[in-house]
Amino acid sequence: MRAEKMDAGVDGERQSSRGLSAQAYETILDMIMSKELRPGDIIQERRLAERVGISRTPLREALHRLEGERVLERRGEAKLTVREITIQDLMEALHIRRLLESEAAARATGHIPAEVLDDLAHRLHALRDGGDPTVPDHHQIDDDLHGTIAEASGNRLMGEIIADLRRKTRMFSMKRMPERFPAICQEHLEIVEALKGGDPDRAAKAATQHLDNVKQSILSKLADF
Repeated sequence: MRAEKMDAGVDGERQSSRGLSAQAYETILDMIMSKELRPGDIIQERRLAERVGISRTPLREALHRLEGERVLERRGEAKLTVREITIQDLMEALHIRRLLESEAAARATGHIPAEVLDDLAHRLHALRDGGDPTVPDHHQIDDDLHGTIAEASGNRLMGEIIADLRRKTRMFSMKRMPERFPAICQEHLEIVEALKGGDPDRAAKAATQHLDNVKQSILSKLADF
């Protein structure tokens, strides 16, 4: 019993740390998007931890995640700085995503179990009907859908490239483009329905349309900066 309590306590601490790290991640992205942190700025952990209101351990987890997504980068003397992300960077990433994800959707058709697609559809309906673009589950559903398609495509390298490109555009999540929330849910549902129907051309077209809409939304968002 005592061991079970200790395990529960450890699990609780881990969940708390992940929650704080996710909070720090979103806060830092908000600071970058609002230009409170600008390209070239050096990340000062202690000051940032005080600003976010968390300890440095979950902060470092968030910084590591942002570095992996190439929002931050290391320069001379291993200093972590805000990376300049240009419109060209984003458009190139989205262009390659468009090509690869439409191909992945076509290749994945007929290779994803019906129960997996039914579960994704159920979760997407619940997310859309809930009407809240800030709920944590939307990130997981998004990852699960795109990850499932990439894995089912049967091309491991293509899946890895897609995952890397998705990290590059993650800053433009539904949280930062809430006006896109209903449309994104519907676009994801259309991809799932095409996969359930066993139509590779329809699946590829749905994925292409989704990425075209994402691109247009990001361009509109950047125009406001």
